[in-house]
Amino acid sequence: MFTKIEHDLKNRYQIFASRYEAEMNALRQQEQELLAGAEQITEILEKVEGEKSKIRETIELFKSKDVELREFLSQHEKQTEEDMVDKQIEPKTALFKQYLNLYAEESALDDAIYYMAEALRNDVINIQVFLRNVRTLARKKFMVRALMNKVREQTNKCEVK
Repeated sequence: MFTKIEHDLKNRYQIFASRYEAEMNALRQQEQELLAGAEQITEILEKVEGEKSKIRETIELFKSKDVELREFLSQHEKQTEEDMVDKQIEPKTALFKQYLNLYAEESALDDAIYYMAEALRNDVINIQVFLRNVRTLARKKFMVRALMNKVREQTNKCEVK
């Protein structure tokens, strides 16, 4: 009877020990997984903190640029867009300014001749008025082109020096 009880106790002990061993192995594995997860969480938190500091720096940069932009706009608010464009296009020398004005005048003469032809085509003016005005405009255009050529020659001489 003692051997049977002893044998029964040994079997129960082995079952208990194997269960305990299996639970311990499972707990050790969970512990390793938790430690690995804790390392990953730590790395992620460090990355998040780095990103937060970068975002703070960027926000401060944007705030400073916003202040600069608002100051610039308040100083230049009175200037109209047209004034600013004119200053950007304004020629540096008198020759270039003269050439620009001559080019604008030539373009205006081209437009005038075009609209005179349109008026003739639509019977708004007769052929005599058209010819008289086109002849006058063509003479002006010829003179403008001649002057443009002289100015171009002068600017080329100035650029060569």
